[in-house]
Amino acid sequence: HGNGVYQIDLLEQPITTNIQETNVLIDNIQIFPNPSVNVFNLTFNSREKQDIQIKILNSIGKRMISKELQQFIGEYTKEIDLTDKAKGIYFLEIETDEGIINKKLIFQ
Repeated sequence: HGNGVYQIDLLEQPITTNIQETNVLIDNIQIFPNPSVNVFNLTFNSREKQDIQIKILNSIGKRMISKELQQFIGEYTKEIDLTDKAKGIYFLEIETDEGIINKKLIFQ
């Protein structure tokens, strides 16, 4: 209206958005120690039977380690040994049909 007074109309209906809530059915993810000087321990729980792909990527996205789990359910525990890799930042990627979880690993 030109004088610093603005009119706001409130909507009666709820606003619908297209944001999908990701439910990857993976929980209790633990990576320790982090940072590490040689090995990382990875544990997580898969709440439903599902195909899971676990990848360790370097800082430019190159796959360093890859593990595929077919129709996995329950608790997963794995020691990830990076002693033959260069020191730096790596990324853990846990992929399911429902989505991807990313975690940063610091290898000193």
